[in-house]
Amino acid sequence: MHHIDIAHMIISSLVHGLVYAAIFKALHNLSLASAAIVAVIGIALVWLVSSLTRRR
Repeated sequence: MHHIDIAHMIISSLVHGLVYAAIFKALHNLSLASAAIVAVIGIALVWLVSSLTRRR
């Protein structure tokens, strides 16, 4: 059972690292204000999708 947990942690950390690297590469040319606007829009989209799927 513990081997599955460790494998999940390793895979999860790799996926998170790839996601954060992609986000950094996409945002590192933006100004701070533009990056903040993109972050707010992203959080709003995640919240919207979450609330829409919760109602069903």
